[in-house]
Order: sequence, then structure tokens, then C-alpha cells
Amino acid sequence: MNNVVSLFENPLKDEERPVVLLADDDPSIRLMIRHVLESEDYDIIEAEDGLDAIKAVEKQHPALILLDAVMPGLDGFATCQQIKDRGHTDIPVIMITGLDDDASVERAYDVGAIDYITKPIKWAVLKHRVRSVVKRVMAERKILRLEYRDTLTQLPNRLLFIDRLEQAIVRAERHRETIALMVVDIDDFKLVNDSFGHEAGDKLIKAVAELLSKSMRRADTVARLGGDEFAIIIENVDGVDDAISIAGNLTTVLEHNVRLDNQETHTSASVGIAMYPDDGSNASTLLKNADTAMFRAKEQGRRCFQFYKAEMSVNAMERLELENSIRQAIENGELVIHYQPTIDVHNNEIAGVEALLRWQHPEKGIIAPDDFLQVAIESGLIVPIGEWMINTICHQLRVWKDAGMENQNISINLTAKQFKDQDLISLFKIAMNEHQIEGSELNIEVTEKSLISSEGEIEATLNKFHDMGMTITIDDFGIGFASLTNLKDLPIDVVKIDGAFIAGVPDNEHDVAVVNAIAGLTRGLKMKLLAEGIENERQLEMLKGLGCQYAQGFYWSKALPPHQYEQFYLNRFYNLG
Repeated sequence: MNNVVSLFENPLKDEERPVVLLADDDPSIRLMIRHVLESEDYDIIEAEDGLDAIKAVEKQHPALILLDAVMPGLDGFATCQQIKDRGHTDIPVIMITGLDDDASVERAYDVGAIDYITKPIKWAVLKHRVRSVVKRVMAERKILRLEYRDTLTQLPNRLLFIDRLEQAIVRAERHRETIALMVVDIDDFKLVNDSFGHEAGDKLIKAVAELLSKSMRRADTVARLGGDEFAIIIENVDGVDDAISIAGNLTTVLEHNVRLDNQETHTSASVGIAMYPDDGSNASTLLKNADTAMFRAKEQGRRCFQFYKAEMSVNAMERLELENSIRQAIENGELVIHYQPTIDVHNNEIAGVEALLRWQHPEKGIIAPDDFLQVAIESGLIVPIGEWMINTICHQLRVWKDAGMENQNISINLTAKQFKDQDLISLFKIAMNEHQIEGSELNIEVTEKSLISSEGEIEATLNKFHDMGMTITIDDFGIGFASLTNLKDLPIDVVKIDGAFIAGVPDNEHDVAVVNAIAGLTRGLKMKLLAEGIENERQLEMLKGLGCQYAQGFYWSKALPPHQYEQFYLNRFYNLG
């Protein structure tokens, strides 16, 4: 055990008085020393023998030990040795004894004493030596406290936490006990920061720290690892059921209303759990696995806890590798855009194209977005990808216009992450100005799920796009996140029916009923209807009968690279296809 752990097993607050331990079997000596030191601002505790001295050290963690060398049972030399062996190397020991031979002096220093005072004691010398040592120790402890404590919450920081965890593992291995390590992350913390400001975010961090500290046992370690992430060490856990009970209580406690200035917000947390020894035999592995489990809890909908499972590490490594590969793909120019035509089904003419992201992998060939887009969104890489797409699409539209290709209104898919993390209006204006593109030549597509989950944040931007002349399309409609009646006040021009329903028509009665209902609502709200995934004549005829204006699908063409799409356009234009 090192100095950091022993110092903070029983941490002193700045306003608390230093503790001096006096161990001597002679009560008259103890009385005299207490009398000499009583004018100093110390708390003096006494021990009659070596064993009592060791117990007092474990409980009080004094700033200084005055230790008699000659005591019955465990003498001062052996006592000093045991105190140091137990990890309290930061506590200075001054040996007091009637022995003044060279061997005794050498032995005192060998076992860890910093000074040696012989009897009869010179009281003025003792007083000044004690004062000097205690002052130095308290100054050192204050520095360590600043280094190993989180300044906002006063909880142990990551450095101290790792040290505590390593020592807990040593104890658990010695006594064959189980440890539960829990990583706690506040849900939607960034939203609080963005909505109320960083000062409010700090208040929320402190409130959660207080809730965690109050809900755990005194023996448990609660630490702030950084940001909105906390960790808890729970020793001597009675199996998984005990950990489940503790984690369930934690998630309940953290379902809490917190007042930030004059506004109230609701907080919750996701908890990941790793168990020693099953989920790791060292601190770094346990922490990594608990962190992995926490992210799994986030994926499961938040406000819950998840235990670590070995397959999570495999998935996490695969995700990290994929994220790194996407990053390299961006740097190496491996991302490309394919274009799928949108057809006006009533006159069988091209009404526009949808820009779809593809990954031209040097070894695997074309990779569809379903295999990498979610990781790009979660990692934030969708932000640079989106900026590149906006500029590339505007450039491509300019090329086609200069070549005389008409009706090339291009649809661009945007994610909720881009609305939150990018100034999309500025990005579009810069690209449109550079390539001389009109707003009426662009169509913004947002999925139903993204729109409803972040309606308030996205609505203002969509209105600005609409004012710029752009068409707004809600994509993947009908999968259950919303109804058109909830969206009637949003600037939506076109509704795109999710392809899963189109695949079932006209044979699946349920899918036919859903498509019928959506078609009726769009007519009532004066929105246009676009169906994706058309593969045969029967689907097309049914949708035309329902008043569907636009469609996409393999019936006409899959998404094509720019040069292949150009050929598709020319073939249809000249009636060669």
C-alpha cells in the first residue's frame, strides 16, 4: 500500500486539527508530554502498548507518532515496523527512549523512525520538533489532497480511485471476496450544459455526487472519474444478487428532480457493473469492462444498469476498429456518393435524385451505410462526413446543370446529430453560394425517428431551410414513432413511406391498411407522398391508385455512381432505355 491510499483512507478536512499519537506504557510520561503539547492545536490520543498504537493508527491516521522504544509485549521497534509494513509510510515516527547506544539508534532508523529522542526528555526540544514535523506533514497532506481530490465534488479523482481499486483487489484476493465496480454516467448531461450553461452543469455534477455519497455505505469508495462519469467500489459483495439490489437502488436514487437556479430538470443515470474476480483480475481491466457495460446500458435506453458480458468486449473492439477505419476512410477519400432517381409516377419522368452515402473500401468494395453509419453518428464522425457531403452534392449539381441535365433536384439526408452539432444553415449557404445553387434545387430529408426525438431542436432549422426554398421530406414514415397529426405544424412537404410496408403490398392486408392510412392523411394535410422500395408493376399500380406522386426502387434503378446515373438519365431522356 502506498502513501496515497493510507492518506485518504481517513481523509482530513482542511479545518480539522492534526492528530498526534502518543504511545508509552508509563502513564506519567504520557501525562507530561500531553501537558507540554496542550498549548498546541493538536488532538492527542494515547496508547498504552504497541498493539493499541497500531489500532489507533488504523482508525485515526495521525500526523505524527511519538513512540516509546521499550514497552511490554510488542516493543516500539516492532510496533514501528508493523505500522510501516501496513502501508502507513507517510506517518512520521519519533522514537522516545532511555536507550542511547549506537545499536538502538541504528535500529530505530532501520524500522522507519525519522528522529530519536533520549530520556530524560528535554521538553522544549520535544515541543519544537513536534511542531516542525506536524506543520510539514499537514502541508504535504494539503498538497496531496489537492492532487488526488476532484476540485468540484471533493470526491476522489481518477488517480486516487485507481489506487483504491488496486488495494481493494489485494484485499479481496487475500480474503477470497467479491468486488462490484460500478461506473455511473449521467444521462443527457450535454443537453443540460447546452440548455442551462456550464455553471448549471457543475451544479448538476455536485448534486449527483451528493446523491451517490449519501446512498452508499461509508466503506464504499465513490469517485468522479471526469466529466459526468462517476465510479463506485463496493467491497465484500455477496454475489450478483447483492450487486443487482445495489444497482437498482442507485438508478432509483438518481431518478431525481434537481433545481438549477430557477429551473428544475430531471436527472437519471446509466450504470455499468463489472465483478471481481469474474470480469477482471486487475484495476484497468475491471474499469474498462464496467465502462463497456455502462455504454451498453446507454444503448438499452438509459436509466438502467447492465452487467458486463465477455461478448461486450468483442463488440467494443469491433466498434473501435470500425470507428478508426471510418476515420481513415474520411482521410483517404474512400467515401463516395451514389444517386438514386426519384420518379414522378404519373408521367414516368425523373423528378430528382437522392444522394446516398457509400464507402468504397479498398479491400471489401462498396459498403452500404447500414454497416457503418450508426457508428459514424455515435462517434461524431458524421459531422465532417456531412460537411463533405453538402459541398460534394452542390458541386455535382453544378456539374449536371452545366451539362444541361434538367430536374436534378437532389435530396440530402441529415441526422439529428448534425442538427445539434453543426451550423447547417451556414454550411449550406457557403456551398450553395460557391456552386451557384438555388434552394429550390435541394431537398432535406430527416427520418421520422430523428425528427420526433429532437423536434424542438430541429424545427427551427427546418423552418429556415424552408424559407430558403428547400423542400422538406420526412423519411421512413410509418414505423411507429409519430403520426402525421403530430407533425402537421412542421414544415413538411413530402412524406416518404418506409420501404418495409411497400414490400408487403398489395398482398399483405396489414401493410395495405398502413399505406392507405398514410395516403389519406397526406391528402388531408396537402402533403405529397413518396414510396420507396418499388420492385414490380403491381406495387406501382396500387400506389398510383392511392394518389402517390413519387416513387423510388429497383423497378427503375438502384443507387448509381455519378457517371452511371448520367447514362441512366440520358437513356430515359432520349427514350433509349
